[in-house]
Amino acid sequence: MKMRVFVIVYIIYGYFAYFTFAQNGTNETEGLRCYYCASTGGNNKCEDFDTYKKAMEGKGNERVKKTCTPPYNKTCIMETYEILGNTVSHIRGCSDNEHFSFLSSLSYNRSAYQRLEDLKINNETACVWDGQHLVCLTKCDTNFCNGPQLKEVINSATVINLSSILMFVIVLASNIFHRK
Repeated sequence: MKMRVFVIVYIIYGYFAYFTFAQNGTNETEGLRCYYCASTGGNNKCEDFDTYKKAMEGKGNERVKKTCTPPYNKTCIMETYEILGNTVSHIRGCSDNEHFSFLSSLSYNRSAYQRLEDLKINNETACVWDGQHLVCLTKCDTNFCNGPQLKEVINSATVINLSSILMFVIVLASNIFHRK
């Protein structure tokens, strides 16, 4: 009986370990995946949650899900550009972590934007105001991190935690049944 329980536990744990590795391996072999969208004006499709929800469900525009290619496979970005309070553009996409759209259009006041260029890749947003323009940038480096976190994005740490709990329950159950 003990050996049978051990084999079952081993198989289940191996399945979860393989699943976790396969998810991480997919990210490395296929490349970083980002939401990809660019629109102008306020209240546009790139700022709409449903754009990404429908794409993840396979019902919407699949082109908003992009596998990044070198050299633009270092980070996912979300960039918003406003002039005097009006949204001019909203961009989500892949980046080489060196070139951004605001750099070309705002070259006259480069020092104001150093904070955005130096922004850490941690999915936090920073904004810079130069007196006329407000530019906000978010940089991150996990799949679809530049938008809403939806079902298709599986956190491997969650899978490991669930597999550990499941393994504990199975071992506990086997000990209870073994005593009887």
